[in-house]
Amino acid sequence: MIKQIEVSLNCMTAENFQVGKKHEITLSIPKEMGECTRARMFFNRWGEEPKIIVEMRQTQENNFLGEVTLPQLGNYYLHFMVQINGMEMAVKINREKHMPFLTNEESPYWRILAIQKEFTIPKWVYGATVYQLFVDRFFEGKNVLEKIPGRNYRNWGEMPNYKRNSEGKFHNNDFFRGNISGITEKLSYFKKLGVTVLYLSPIFFSKYRYDGYAATDFTMVDPDKGTLMDLKELHEKANAMGIHVILDVAFNHCNSDNPIFQEALKNPNSPYRSWFYFNADGSYKYWYDLFKDMPIFNQSNPAVQEYFAGENGIVAKFGEFVDGFRFDVSEELKYEFLSKIYEKDARKSEHLFIGEAWNKVPLERLGTCIDGMTDYPFTDMMYKWILEGDFDYFQAKLKDVLENYPEETICCSLNSIDTHDTVRALTILRGKWMRKDREVWKIDEYPSKWHIFKNGRIVFLTDEFREDEAQSDVLEPQLLRKAVEDYKILTLLQFTLPGIPCIYYGTEVGSHGYKDPFNRKCFPWERINKKTFHHTRRLSKARMANIEHLKGSYCNIFAGNQNILGYERNGAIVIFNRDEQEHQITVPKEYESATVVFKTYKGEMQKQCNMITLPRKAGAILVK
Repeated sequence: MIKQIEVSLNCMTAENFQVGKKHEITLSIPKEMGECTRARMFFNRWGEEPKIIVEMRQTQENNFLGEVTLPQLGNYYLHFMVQINGMEMAVKINREKHMPFLTNEESPYWRILAIQKEFTIPKWVYGATVYQLFVDRFFEGKNVLEKIPGRNYRNWGEMPNYKRNSEGKFHNNDFFRGNISGITEKLSYFKKLGVTVLYLSPIFFSKYRYDGYAATDFTMVDPDKGTLMDLKELHEKANAMGIHVILDVAFNHCNSDNPIFQEALKNPNSPYRSWFYFNADGSYKYWYDLFKDMPIFNQSNPAVQEYFAGENGIVAKFGEFVDGFRFDVSEELKYEFLSKIYEKDARKSEHLFIGEAWNKVPLERLGTCIDGMTDYPFTDMMYKWILEGDFDYFQAKLKDVLENYPEETICCSLNSIDTHDTVRALTILRGKWMRKDREVWKIDEYPSKWHIFKNGRIVFLTDEFREDEAQSDVLEPQLLRKAVEDYKILTLLQFTLPGIPCIYYGTEVGSHGYKDPFNRKCFPWERINKKTFHHTRRLSKARMANIEHLKGSYCNIFAGNQNILGYERNGAIVIFNRDEQEHQITVPKEYESATVVFKTYKGEMQKQCNMITLPRKAGAILVK
């Protein structure tokens, strides 16, 4: 049997190079293939002819060594040209088997991604499971203070107010008094669920906003949520149980009642005036050009940078009591601002930095501003296959992420099936109002049943939309059963794809709802869906027990169409059947005797050689 060609890229992973650093590449041609007398490496960018050509040095018979320094961030393509027995041949890569081969035909090259130098993430991140929660809506702990005058307090479990207030405006001003000490009291729940990272919603003082996404005072914890000492206690007790804590922060803007902004607004000569974007007439720039109560910071101002990133700044103050940060609207945070925070704090205390991102993140930001992202492209592709059987879309999105981000970023990006900004998973899976022409959670984008043409322009009927959401909030038993079946397959995808599964509070126990505020209801401690909870708990435990096979960025699809899907990770395969009928799936021969470590259904798995029969709406994990 002829030995395989061997190629060693001698870098962090098979296809990641640090930009500007010299890398060694070795090529070994088996003697059985003939005498190799010359070898060259060719690097090119997309759509270009090779501009980097390296003559490799022969180190011994049929073995060659080359050195290359890639000058720019981004993707490069690599292939080799060799002379064997006087004939020139190319060495290229079989991407499915990840094996090099000789050819004279057009075929794939190695894809090399040049990334930032010295890009590392904390070791505790690998194999993590994250739990995202709204502090106000999770659990009311013991350390409850007096109610703050002017706030709209509600009883636990009531529907958040979705109608206009007396001024005709919609505001996030319902307080249910969940707090940090309540999270501490429930640490055993997270341990039971297999959670290793808690991701807290903003806790800065915000006078009239329970969610904290526009702060009145960044220097203090909101009294209803607790104190800095409560955060310290949570951090210490969580860490002692092997659980880390990251904090969501919104630094793009503040609330208009923030004293810093108020002084800038009232006094044109105030030093704080340049902290914001004021026009000559006294008007100012606010978030999204829609929310006047959220003035935007001038992030280029050194004083603003010092306020947040300085030695005694906000990040330093709160960073002592958390293990990382998630930056709200990070796509709107300037590079110079975010990189200063990262530069001054990153890795000093093994912090993790996650950026909210709905679009592709520039490579320049990865390893200099943030480590990972909220991976909404993964969220969308999972739903597209589960709901519509769109395998081509799934494959394209998966490939796009895996080939255009560093392994470190992929390994620490959050894979969610729902968040505070999307419709809840069970409601999406129910199917009502979901769309095929865009991301499934964008039920209210034009055109929709709530858009009308009035007085020469398109008007969105916000009141009618919210009323429809409220009236449709209950899940009918038959549709709930179907949604739970799909939930099991969807979460199996979420927990086994590259990245970190991120559970949005309550989804694991059957919480449902359309957009804000319906997706932000209180945790239903008295109404837990045992089917979804036990499934999520079993899946989380199976992932943790087999994490060596399920971490890293490698993900090779070996089967896929509108009904069946199978992919390989690092010594494990994950298989799915989304159809109403049972299906057979052919798995790689090396997995003929693999052990079933998790399945979504009861009963024995039907196996015959490398053919596996999956029941309807089912999935499984098998390990070599």
